[in-house]
Amino acid sequence: MPTHPDYATHLVRKRVLWVVPVMLGKRIARHDGSDEEHDNWARTVLVLFVPWRSPADLRNVGESWTASYTRQQTCIPQQHRSIIFNMNVLNECRDAR
Repeated sequence: MPTHPDYATHLVRKRVLWVVPVMLGKRIARHDGSDEEHDNWARTVLVLFVPWRSPADLRNVGESWTASYTRQQTCIPQQHRSIIFNMNVLNECRDAR
């Protein structure tokens, strides 16, 4: 868009090759764990699967991550919910070892 201030230096391009994100650090929290663990899980899911530009887009002031996930879970497409389900199964399998 020629009228955009960063038109000459920035561009948005769709990836040609698919990539798989690899999360580094601690494992993703369990959704069926303690309240604190469930809250961490809800935060991770929201960050990965809900569009946002600032943290305020993910949850309201004073709202827990779990409450925010409950409020927004219907906005997550079915394909992404399948991915979330598979992430949970993978966590359960790792814990069963």
